[in-house]
Amino acid sequence: MTKQPDKYDDPIYVADPEKEKQAKRLHFMVSIIRLLGIAILMLGIAIALGRLADIPAAVGYVLIILGLAQTWVMPFVMVRTFVKQQVAEEAEKEAADEKIL
Repeated sequence: MTKQPDKYDDPIYVADPEKEKQAKRLHFMVSIIRLLGIAILMLGIAIALGRLADIPAAVGYVLIILGLAQTWVMPFVMVRTFVKQQVAEEAEKEAADEKIL
């Protein structure tokens, strides 16, 4: 009868509070960006369908494209930038550790 190790007893993973805060901020920002993108998309659809007075349909189509880009493309760019930054910081940290040894 061996005791199963707890999930948090693993010496490989140690949570860094600063990185956790950064990840939470990123998640919040991505959520806000997506919600604003949906709002821009809905505004563009309303303008393109002529529901708002005296605004050309071309403006609505541009807003639809911007809203879709903000909803689908911007979150990927933000997350990719965040991950690249984290990888670069880890590489610098490992390089600094190798110099010390």
